[in-house]
Amino acid sequence: MNECIGVVGAGYVGLVSGACFSALGFTVGIVEVDAKKIEVLRKGKSTIYEPGLTGLIEESLEQDRLHFYGNAKDLFKKENCDIVFIAVGTPDNPDGSCNLDYVRQAVRDVVAATEKDLVIVIKSTVPVGTSRSLKEFIVGLSPKFRIGIVNNPEFLREGTAVGDFMKPERVVLGGTDGWALDKVKTLYETLLHNGHPLFVTDHESAELGKLASNLMLASRVSLVNQISRLASAASADIKQVEKIMRSDSRIGSKYLYSGLGYGGSCFPKDVKSFIYQCQQWKVDASVAQAVEAFNNSQKLLFVDEIAKRFPQPTETTISLLGLAFKPETDDIRESPALDLTRELSRRGYKVRAYDPKALENYSRWAKEEGLTQVTACKTVQEALSGSSALILVTEWQELQRLASPRLKTLFSGKVVFDGKNVLNPAQIRAMGYEYVGVGRK
Repeated sequence: MNECIGVVGAGYVGLVSGACFSALGFTVGIVEVDAKKIEVLRKGKSTIYEPGLTGLIEESLEQDRLHFYGNAKDLFKKENCDIVFIAVGTPDNPDGSCNLDYVRQAVRDVVAATEKDLVIVIKSTVPVGTSRSLKEFIVGLSPKFRIGIVNNPEFLREGTAVGDFMKPERVVLGGTDGWALDKVKTLYETLLHNGHPLFVTDHESAELGKLASNLMLASRVSLVNQISRLASAASADIKQVEKIMRSDSRIGSKYLYSGLGYGGSCFPKDVKSFIYQCQQWKVDASVAQAVEAFNNSQKLLFVDEIAKRFPQPTETTISLLGLAFKPETDDIRESPALDLTRELSRRGYKVRAYDPKALENYSRWAKEEGLTQVTACKTVQEALSGSSALILVTEWQELQRLASPRLKTLFSGKVVFDGKNVLNPAQIRAMGYEYVGVGRK
């Protein structure tokens, strides 16, 4: 294929999308302002941990289908791009609103650099109405060529992103420019021929569809955690309750598991954004607000239990096992491990922490937070050394195997807190520990 696709932003969404498009046979040019990232990527290494991604990057570089540039001008000088994906960050502001500065700057740069008609595809998660406002913004830039805008929200899950891209549950395109929509459709022809559904709609529906999906999933997590608290108080077992709910075809099984709440780069930010947009449109946001508030409290579920059992914090060390917000990623954004670390440290406890992939990010975060009572450990054995209690925060396979006689050789403490309900309570108790799960007897 001779078609070239431009991608602005080599973060999680941009890098995965660019590498996957190149695997489909397109030439892809990715723009990234961070020179250190570009240096790493040009060597065929991924700057994030995502299963399968490094292999795609290496293969595409070998076949000369994937290139990296420091700015949009260099992209258009070297590549014959007429479609550019905007995949930059849209961080939340303190009031919950979405910061679109990076999106506008990316649009400004590509409009100034293009030398022919261009389709700008908004891959970043943005508030409802963003694309229409960007059209007005582009008019103000006095473009020399025809510029089309298309929404193409991403539905990638960290840890399974490559598979999610190649076998999507749906492809969503939003827009009103027929010629622009047709161009973007051609990029997904291979996937569509394999039976993956395409939804073409207006800008606003595409934008809201992404936010609504994440709000719905976040709601399921908060609701099952709410149920788990009653289960705990009433001596029911949330694992059995979950089985009953999952057997109902109207409910289904996905995102129906109790734990320490949701985290990551999407759910927390998108719920905040939804609440803010409701407030701007004077719409009741009480359900979304309840989802967010409950999730924030769920992350600290075990703290009071720890305080009851270990009332002398300065003499107590707590081990946190699993720091990423979910397995198979090094992403610690909004992870329950961060909230636990802050609160335990604030109360005077010492924290020893371990994660198979996220340790470097966690160490950097703890240093920035000034948390001097925190030790990032390179092994589980080191993390458990001298601790009175352990909290399993993230259900890495490596950590799920702790419920074995091996634990007795590593952990001399008294209590095992299972934040994901993946350990076997009977096995833990048989080894002489107290077991505390989420919503379990």
